[in-house]
Amino acid sequence: MKLLVTGAAGFIGANFVYYWLEKYPKDEIRIIDSLTYAGNIENLTPIKNKIKFFEADINDNKAVAEAIAGVDVVINFAAESHVDRAIFDPSSYWHTNVHGTLTLLEEAKRAGIGRFHHVSTDEVYGELQLGSKDKFTEKTAYSPRPDNLYALSKAEADKIVMDFYHNNDMFVTISNCSNNYGPFQFPEKFIPIIVANLIDGIKVPLHGDGRNERDWIHTKDHASAIDLILQKGKSGETYLVGSDNDRSNAYIAEKIVDLYGADQSEIRHVPDRHSNDRRYAIDATKIIEELGWKPIIGRDNFDEGLEETIKWYKDNQEWWRPLLKRRASITDNNKTLSAFISLDRETGKTKFAFGKVEKTKQKLEKNSGHHLKKHFVEQNLVRYEIVVKNLESKIWYKNTDNDIKKKVKALGLNPATFGYLEDLASREDKINGDKILRLAKVEHANPEFGVYGIASWFEVENHDKEKRMEGYYSWGWGPKSGAKILALIRRKGEITHFAFRREQKFPTGTIEYNLAGGFPKLNESVLDFIIRSMNKDLGLSVSKRDISISEIISLGRMSPDTGMTNNKPNIYAVIVDLDDEKYKDVQKGDKFEEDIGIVLWPISEMADIVNKCDDAYFLAALARFKLSGVVDIKLQ
Repeated sequence: MKLLVTGAAGFIGANFVYYWLEKYPKDEIRIIDSLTYAGNIENLTPIKNKIKFFEADINDNKAVAEAIAGVDVVINFAAESHVDRAIFDPSSYWHTNVHGTLTLLEEAKRAGIGRFHHVSTDEVYGELQLGSKDKFTEKTAYSPRPDNLYALSKAEADKIVMDFYHNNDMFVTISNCSNNYGPFQFPEKFIPIIVANLIDGIKVPLHGDGRNERDWIHTKDHASAIDLILQKGKSGETYLVGSDNDRSNAYIAEKIVDLYGADQSEIRHVPDRHSNDRRYAIDATKIIEELGWKPIIGRDNFDEGLEETIKWYKDNQEWWRPLLKRRASITDNNKTLSAFISLDRETGKTKFAFGKVEKTKQKLEKNSGHHLKKHFVEQNLVRYEIVVKNLESKIWYKNTDNDIKKKVKALGLNPATFGYLEDLASREDKINGDKILRLAKVEHANPEFGVYGIASWFEVENHDKEKRMEGYYSWGWGPKSGAKILALIRRKGEITHFAFRREQKFPTGTIEYNLAGGFPKLNESVLDFIIRSMNKDLGLSVSKRDISISEIISLGRMSPDTGMTNNKPNIYAVIVDLDDEKYKDVQKGDKFEEDIGIVLWPISEMADIVNKCDDAYFLAALARFKLSGVVDIKLQ
């Protein structure tokens, strides 16, 4: 048999190819991969004489047509999956994950290929409640988190595959898999970075409270599941693949440290990641009962899989060490600023280091196709369709009066309040075990003033059939998080000041200190949001060269109103180099404050500003900046 495997220079795809060549050595394997950030040709070096490799983008029709000619089956692993890059460079995800999948399908049809398998993720189903027994099944409604563009783009790719199946006679299957682990995983991922840090004597970063749960499966078992789907799967069917091995991140970190022979004191809590969903878990009953699949390394012998993985990273340091130096590029929407993503091993997150404008213009012009506006339009239509379908599946929504339904959907058509619809769609049919009967009332400000907050009242019934009203408040943006920015001013290589603002706070009308930031515009990347906020709130313009952004560091998310809304804004520290002529009279140690506007506060007097400020975002940003150790600054 002849196979075309896309994205096989990546972690899961490469392991699948190794599995297949070992089991079916006479088969011919062709690989197409664009070798982006997570793609590594070294993954395939040991088998380079057994494969035919095409370095190309899956959107390149000519290259795909050449690679696909004469094959019997296409297995599509290709995808942009770097979550932080999605936040800063959203259109590239739509370009690869959505349009790339469609290109493959169209070229497969044109070439007369009879079999197409699409590899997807459990993230398309959203997140499960922490502490619940719920698991994703093939009947679970798609509900990707609104700030997880990777999940959103994969959900749309799945839909494209199924639409193609319904409109053509190609034999098509989809698998949605849980978190993979094993050899060849990029060292920024959770399990590899634990092992790599232990090898190098660096503290193991554990994000947030460590309670986030993932369902772990070894790549060998994932590969065997796809093999069985290709043999026995039914056309047009989706199969969820998991090992019934949902574990907390804290458990994973503690277990690996223990198996490595290190002390638990090597684990260090750090601020949470962006878009870090609380829980995923898969019910793999369908593939087990219908196809007879069974994981070899499951929950009961998980330690064996981890021990094997630890040994692989110990024995293959020449493979992963060069990858720690790898950088992926992103740009702002105007293509005037370019950044490189790299790994910060202390925090287990990616960090963003920026180059000078003059050095990046020529490179940026080559990537302009990734920022097509049509990607953003499609993304919003897809989001709306997914959200409405999910909302209409809720029993309480079906029981809601039509007038309220119309009001809710009208808010969903307004870009300023679309997030409210996303927030509502995440409301399950029960709250603390009590049944939600219907949405009884929706109130918000007059649209001419701008809809900011929306109050909803649900009619709820307990086990004794007693009814009550429960109020719920949502921002117009819903769970799509905004962000606050702690700006750090650097001159001549030394960070000397914090930059924030004095402003009049609503509704008290008092003058208080506040960080730059707020809510993003529709489809605005984090990079563009930061550039706009620095200009709007602090009067520091990148385009006018008042500042150049040097580095962006995530300080995690914050829940300022837990239980009231779903919104958990992000906090970023942004290091900027100030132009020599900008505030040239403000020297190291000087304080500068406008009545309303920018404040430049000496970084050496952090304690003084803490005592003067009671803004929760401000205090959280300062504390996390100081305690995270992401920048080495001695504070007096």
